[in-house]
Amino acid sequence: MRQRTTGVVVLVDSELVAMGFVVALSTRRHLHVAAVAHTAADGLRAIVRFDPDVVLLDSAMAGALERLARTSVWSARLLLLGRNAHLGVAPGADRNVACGFISWTARRRHYLSLVDEVAACAKQQASPDSAQCSACVARRTLAPPPLDLTGREREVFVRIGSGLRTADIAGELGLSAKTVEAHRETIKYKLGMDSVRELNAVAASWCRGEVVDAAAPPARNNLRQREPS
Repeated sequence: MRQRTTGVVVLVDSELVAMGFVVALSTRRHLHVAAVAHTAADGLRAIVRFDPDVVLLDSAMAGALERLARTSVWSARLLLLGRNAHLGVAPGADRNVACGFISWTARRRHYLSLVDEVAACAKQQASPDSAQCSACVARRTLAPPPLDLTGREREVFVRIGSGLRTADIAGELGLSAKTVEAHRETIKYKLGMDSVRELNAVAASWCRGEVVDAAAPPARNNLRQREPS
């Protein structure tokens, strides 16, 4: 049985990156790149014209495309693209309507299998309420990588990275300022950081999608029982 051809539109601001994806996708006989665009406006025109099954969309353009598309009706399975190692937690890229995330730095063999997975899907768009989408391998790439922190510590860490002050974090999480400061110290200890300034910078970078390269904590940390996540 002949495999169905999947139409693809690539929307990314870098011509060099777009070309790299086009060349990689051309190695898959069942994938057909219908158009390449470098602005949200051109991307929307290409989507409306070619009605692709899959759109590879620069996550930085997701918001602009969403605003432009309010007057247009179209559906496609979205794979978000980004410069960083992971999607991060910053707003602007809607995980609810995306199937997965591909870093510009990902190796071809890794992201092509992801594209194959999304191309083979029978759904028109991803749905956060769909059991099929929740179980999809591609969807797991939307989540940031895990941190060696408890759930509460991670909540504090993300808010530190978002630029919130101790009092604001305490108000959002229903904690005392003293408890938030205690969490800060524990996070610094676990991630091997020496100062609040370093913690703030690393947390902000992680929220943007960069990898936390934590230093090894003191040896006595090995004697402590790890708190449950």
